Amino acid sequence: MRRLLFVFISCFILFGCAASPQKKEPQSPPPEPPLVQEHGKELGKSFMKTALKKYTFVKDSEVAALVNQVGREIVEAIGEDPDSYHFFVVRQNQLNAFAIPGGYIFLFDGLLKNFDSIDALAGVLGHEIAHVRLNHFFKDAKKISAINLATMASLILAGLAGEGMGATGTIAIAANTSMQLGFSRKNEEEADLHAIRFLSKTRYNPAGLSTFFSTLSFYQRLTQGTVPPYLSTHPGVGERRFMVDRLVNNIPKKTVSEEQWDRVATILRAKKGGSIKKRPIKKGTEQKAQEKQLYLRGLSALKSGALNEALEDYQEVILLNPNQAIYHADLSNIYMQLQQADSAKRSALRSIQLFKKGTAQEGISKTFAMPYLVLGMIAQSEEKHAYAVSQIEKARDLAPENPIIHFQLARSYHALDNKGKERFHLGRYHRLNLEPDKALQEFKKALEQTTLEPLVKQAIQDEIRGIQTEGL
Repeated sequence: MRRLLFVFISCFILFGCAASPQKKEPQSPPPEPPLVQEHGKELGKSFMKTALKKYTFVKDSEVAALVNQVGREIVEAIGEDPDSYHFFVVRQNQLNAFAIPGGYIFLFDGLLKNFDSIDALAGVLGHEIAHVRLNHFFKDAKKISAINLATMASLILAGLAGEGMGATGTIAIAANTSMQLGFSRKNEEEADLHAIRFLSKTRYNPAGLSTFFSTLSFYQRLTQGTVPPYLSTHPGVGERRFMVDRLVNNIPKKTVSEEQWDRVATILRAKKGGSIKKRPIKKGTEQKAQEKQLYLRGLSALKSGALNEALEDYQEVILLNPNQAIYHADLSNIYMQLQQADSAKRSALRSIQLFKKGTAQEGISKTFAMPYLVLGMIAQSEEKHAYAVSQIEKARDLAPENPIIHFQLARSYHALDNKGKERFHLGRYHRLNLEPDKALQEFKKALEQTTLEPLVKQAIQDEIRGIQTEGL
C-alpha cells in the first residue's frame, strides 16, 4: 500500500511528461506579475509551517551543503535570486521529490541514495526548479482554488507512513494530493526541456536527467503489478528518457569530479548504531581503488558512530596515502569524539598543512572546516576562548551553513561575555537547524544589546527579514 500511495503522489513529477524530440530549445518565460510571486511565497510558507513540524529532515551539514550548493548554482545560472529558493532533504525511504510554490524544493533521501552521480542530483533539482520558475502551479485557476498546502504536508507524510488510516483513506488522500499538485503533460514537458536548458548553463552535465530516469525505470520494473490504472493514461519513464537522450546528444559533455558525491552518498547510506560489521576490501584491486574503498568504509563507520572501526580504517588508508588532507581531517574528528585531544590536534594541524598545499579533494575543499572546528573545541576545553573563536571563525568562513559551528561560536562568546554575538550565533544555529521561531527569539534578544557592532546589527536585521520573508 505504501508503494501504491507513493506512485500516486509522485506521478506529478516522475511519470507525467510527453514530448517530441524535435522541440526547439525553450525560451526563458517572462517574469510573472508580483501578485503571482507573492501568492506563491505565501502558499510555500504555509506549507513549511506544517512540514517543519511533521517532516524529519536530514541535517548532516555535508549533505545539506551539497544539495544547496547544486540548487543555488542552477538558480544563479538562470538569473534568479538563490536566497528565494530553499532545498531540503527529507528522511523518507521513497524515490520521490516535489516542489512547492515559492521555491521550496524537497528531495527524499530514498531517492538520493539511488543516485550514482552529482549530475543526477542536478537533473532532479533542475526539473523541480523549472516547475517553480515556470509557475506551473498557477496555470490552472481551478487548481489554485483547490490547493490547501497548509494541510498537504501532513497528508503526504501520513500517507507515506500509513499512519492511522485504512487502505481506502490512504488512496483517497493520495488521489486528492495528485489532483491538487499534478501537472499537465505540457507542464511536465516544459519542466524537462527547461531543466536541460538550465543545466547547460552550469558545470553539470544535462545527461544527469537521463540518469535520473534510469533510476526511476529500474524502480518501475520492480513495482510492476502495483502501478495504479491512473498511470496508464500518462507517458512512462521510457518516453521521457528517450526525449532527454535525444536533446542532450548534441550538448558538449561536461565532467564534474565525483569525490564529493561519493562522500555524500556514503554519509546518506550510513546507518547509526555503534559497532558495525565491516565489508571486506576486495582483494587484488590496485592501490588507488583499495584506498578509496578503505576511505569510504571508514567514513561510513564514522557516520554510523563506530569510532574504533573508523579509526582502524583511517589509520590504514593514511599508510597508503599520507598526503590526502581529508583523511587527516576526518581522523581529527574521530580522535576528538574519542576524547584523545593530543592526537586530534596533531591530525587537525596536519590536515590544515596539506589543505594549504592544495592536496584536498576537488569540491570537498569548499566545506573543509572540521580541522579548525576541532582546534577551536580543544581550545574551549582549555578555557582559551579567544583562540577558540579565531579557529572556529575560520571554520565558519569555509562552511557558513554548518549549524554546529555557530553553536560552538555561541559557547565561546558566552564565555567571553559578548552577549550580542552569543545571541547572534545562537540565532544562526536555530535558523540553520530549521527552527525559525527560536531563531527569531535569539535575534531579537541580540538587538537588545547596546554594545552591538554596526556590522553585526545589520547582519541580525538581515536574518530577521529573511525569516519573515521566507518563513524559515
